[in-house]
Amino acid sequence: FLTFAMHRMSNENKLSQRSHKSVTAFVAAREKRKREIDGLPAFPINHRSVDAGRRLSDQAISQCHKALWHALETTTFVLPKNETFVISGDIKNLWLRDSAAQMHPLLIPNVYQGKSLVQIDPKLERVVSGLILKTARFIRFDPYSNSFHREPENPKNAFDREALGRHGYIATRNYELDSGCYFIRMLYYFQKNFPAHPLLREREVKEAVMIMVDVWIAEQRHEEDAYPKGELFDCKHCGKPYRYNPKELERNGKGTKTNSTAGLTWSGFRPGDNPCSYAYVIPSNMFAVVVLGYVMEMATTLWTDDSLMKKAQKLRQEIDDGIRRHGIVEHKTYGKIYAYEVDGLGHSLLEDDANVPSLLSIPYLGYKYDERVYANTKRFILSKDNPYFYQGKSGGIEYSGIGSKRTNANAATLWPMAMIMEGLVSKDASDKVILVEKLVASSAGTGYMHGSFKPTNPRNFLRPWFCWADALFAELVMSLTEGCPMPERGKYDVYKWDDR
Repeated sequence: FLTFAMHRMSNENKLSQRSHKSVTAFVAAREKRKREIDGLPAFPINHRSVDAGRRLSDQAISQCHKALWHALETTTFVLPKNETFVISGDIKNLWLRDSAAQMHPLLIPNVYQGKSLVQIDPKLERVVSGLILKTARFIRFDPYSNSFHREPENPKNAFDREALGRHGYIATRNYELDSGCYFIRMLYYFQKNFPAHPLLREREVKEAVMIMVDVWIAEQRHEEDAYPKGELFDCKHCGKPYRYNPKELERNGKGTKTNSTAGLTWSGFRPGDNPCSYAYVIPSNMFAVVVLGYVMEMATTLWTDDSLMKKAQKLRQEIDDGIRRHGIVEHKTYGKIYAYEVDGLGHSLLEDDANVPSLLSIPYLGYKYDERVYANTKRFILSKDNPYFYQGKSGGIEYSGIGSKRTNANAATLWPMAMIMEGLVSKDASDKVILVEKLVASSAGTGYMHGSFKPTNPRNFLRPWFCWADALFAELVMSLTEGCPMPERGKYDVYKWDDR
């Protein structure tokens, strides 16, 4: 199908192409304006109202349904006390980032009969509300941790307890700025779906937001050993500067030197879980700017908390100013581009990683970016000048896209997540259709997205059970067609429902 589709497109009448592109551009602009008015990111563009869905293969529609329900059917535990626990797939812990991302397609507005999936199915509302509450409780347990056990554990190894900070529910304490961003995005989308839901006024939920804001403020001055203070910071490792394994973070676990006046907020690890080279991750700071806007809105309309609103507003402005002062660098080939990491002292890391937030994902995150700088950045990261850009041919299909430092030991592995993100930030429905069909082919007959694969042989892949990528794939297909989700074609069972 993919070969046929590409051949047909290459031989279309030029007038028809221009007509189709003008319709697509009109729809894209209209949908972008509507989502911005709603306070949501403009991307992915909703192309369901054009004929894009009719050009998708039946296999793509079928795989969308499988991907959409994969996390619910294999990773979701509905628990007592109004909680939900969601593992990432092949890793049996709840990752703040992955779990929220896995549930995100359920919160997207207007995907079925003018509603989101959580609005038409009370079971899904219970799943997501439970995850929000569980995440809020984990954040209170330790706001610097990025993944958690379902049941508390106490490692016997002193190194795990002391250098890695693991105890109780903490599975990994690799502080990643984006983890808190994903929680706030999930909460905000839930609030858009259910403005009067009682969960939104739960003390624990609001306090989790307040905790993350205070952590981000303190970590602007990480170099000065600042740390958040107050009655909400009573966890075992609270009350002192964040430190981690000295084998991973330089200067005895503090990390590389940074400029405390840069305005940016520090992160020990990047979204791919690798230690930062320079600790201001620009796409993660952009994500923080976006969700701090959500905090400002919720503080005003939901919680009537002027103090929280002003605190979030000030932090948001400082980070955004820092991005514009330190996050844009001059490249000798591409001109002004966004850096992936900086330290605020003049050093920068020029690359991109498949894990989201990424530079490629900037429009998807909802950040108000400089269009020219982003265009230059996109040309750079989708070229061989990006050390994690890979390409190859298999079965007559040309694959290309971004990999990750995380799988660098497996040379030249391309991440489907990055290919999906190319589609999610595209304004062209035809390009999105082609990417979807390539992604279906890259799944090598398994029916699911993988962590990564060799572009010269998609059957050589890593992580066959990776529900974050499946959720993103479903979101991409859902932006193209009314054919997914369709209840008669896709039904689900929650993996374990134990809500006594």
